[in-house]
Amino acid sequence: MTYQSTFTSLDTATLGDVATWAEAVGESRHAKYELLKIPARMGLADDDIGMIPADIPHFDAVIVDTAYGSVSHADDLEATRRRGNSRVRALLERFYAAHGSAKPAGVSATYDPVIDAVKAREGFVDEGADFTTSTHKALYALRSRCQVSLNDLDQTEIDRVFREASVEKRRALARGVNLLNRLMRGQNQWPDLVPLLPRDLLKVPKTSDRAERILWSSLPDVLRADAEDVFREVLLTPADLAAWIKSQMEAGLASAEIDRLVAERVRDRGRRPKNSKTAISGYKGAVTWLFRLHKQQGADAEVSDLRDLMTRERIVSAVDDQIARSTASLHLKDPSKSQTLAGRLTNLRTVARHGLHDAEIVAHIDVLKVAYHEYIVTPKEMTEEADQTCRMLQMRPDLAARFVNAPAELARRAEEAIAEAKAAGDTEAEDAALRLFAAAALCAIQVSRPLRTSNLIGLRHRASPEIGRNLTWVQKKRHAEIRFFKGEIKNDRDVTVHVVGADAKILWDWLATHRKRFVELRKLPDTPFVFPGMASPRHVKDAIRLPEGCMSPATMAEVWALGDEKVGLGISPHACRHAIATLILAVEPGNYAKAASVLGDTEETVRAHYGRDSGEQAARAVRAALLARHPDVFKRMKGRSS
Repeated sequence: MTYQSTFTSLDTATLGDVATWAEAVGESRHAKYELLKIPARMGLADDDIGMIPADIPHFDAVIVDTAYGSVSHADDLEATRRRGNSRVRALLERFYAAHGSAKPAGVSATYDPVIDAVKAREGFVDEGADFTTSTHKALYALRSRCQVSLNDLDQTEIDRVFREASVEKRRALARGVNLLNRLMRGQNQWPDLVPLLPRDLLKVPKTSDRAERILWSSLPDVLRADAEDVFREVLLTPADLAAWIKSQMEAGLASAEIDRLVAERVRDRGRRPKNSKTAISGYKGAVTWLFRLHKQQGADAEVSDLRDLMTRERIVSAVDDQIARSTASLHLKDPSKSQTLAGRLTNLRTVARHGLHDAEIVAHIDVLKVAYHEYIVTPKEMTEEADQTCRMLQMRPDLAARFVNAPAELARRAEEAIAEAKAAGDTEAEDAALRLFAAAALCAIQVSRPLRTSNLIGLRHRASPEIGRNLTWVQKKRHAEIRFFKGEIKNDRDVTVHVVGADAKILWDWLATHRKRFVELRKLPDTPFVFPGMASPRHVKDAIRLPEGCMSPATMAEVWALGDEKVGLGISPHACRHAIATLILAVEPGNYAKAASVLGDTEETVRAHYGRDSGEQAARAVRAALLARHPDVFKRMKGRSS
């Protein structure tokens, strides 16, 4: 590393400054090694360590959750990541303490008597214990983060601690606050603890990063009714138009006038959204976004209709507010990299153009899209996550091999964990192991032909009254074919997935053995879905009907995350599409047509995403390195992409 420290104050300190200080004072080599791994974890060069802020809130919010597989080959990557994070955080605390910004001595010790008292009262509640086992651990996070003694703890300090904490850590902190409140309310039951506790009850703060949630049902009745009428006009169907024409004819309106009005209503209409529920959800989100600003500004006059709400001034205020909140937050996405603003303005424009038929509001939005062009990110632009995934696989052939071999590795770990859990009679451990095998099955599909998450959720191994199955076994245990009905795929293409070889065996084992036990343990209905649950499929197009009983998106994300903890690449289900495209272009440099076919996308889009500098030189370099170090990878990839 060639970073040259220019440290002058704690306000501008970087991890490079911490590294220089750690070397100078002889800090533990393990802590220094973990610190130097951070640029690679973030997809940066080693010398970029001098660009990474050293403040602890930034570490907690941005660095803690980054993938660890790019810097470690440990068997248990998640445990290793947690240990590494702990070492770095402790190093940062020592750095700040050495420069005069330490927690007052003895503060942490004031929490220990309460922790010990709770621990002494733990056990089986039905046998008389006051608390369940491990309840005391809820106070660990508060003891670590708070700068004041426990009996001086107040809402101001709680607000500061929550403001600086990551989303995951906030959950732990909230458990601590709730436990303290329980102890304070139980002063008659535990009087010995009263002198040690805060004087006043504490509140779990709402995150300051996200704006107040506005429920659609909370809007004024008049505004809500008007908006819903406008939405119906936006989603006008031929049947709606025919009924309206008949009503006008019955009312005696001249045909020429009806014809003129029809032409006005259908002028410049593009393709009608195929998923009305999703479209309406987007329109409602955009309207409540504006109404939030109206509410925050404390406007005296109630808006009577949608046209009153959609003024240029209010839209500008909403845009400025969103950009300001995102810019100031460590937890929200950089506004120049987020598609949220573009999506909201597009929804407002659609409502104004096809619902209100108001050219002036349309012009307002068009002008604002130009005025705020740096924050208008469209879905066609490659995301930072996707770009990082592609670069990681191009530069690190060993990680590309780990990605391709992930299904087998996850299945092996899951089988071992299932056997151990059954032998011990531990149903909780067995459930976790079954979820890990579900992650292996998901991964087996994604490395065969990557699908969008909604399609993974909607996979069916048998038919239902609503729709047929889309998974068929061409050859048991060796070849599964997944075929989607027209309308199930986002862009209405016909997509067929072939899962073969070892990946097919994993999918077979899930369906034939482990899925049944998963359903039994979780007391789930045995639905047609490959990955069962209690949810209803979302974002289903109007022409498609699906049964209930699938995994929810949140559960699917948790299952995938469980597998990714073991693989350690930080690749989401959607990012698998970018990973597979990168590997296909490594197998056949410049063959964008094949990559497009596998992704179910257009060649133009694939070339735009992966064709910078043609991509051929990078692909050749990946191919050469992979062939040298991992020759079996290409045998597997050719089988998948043929």
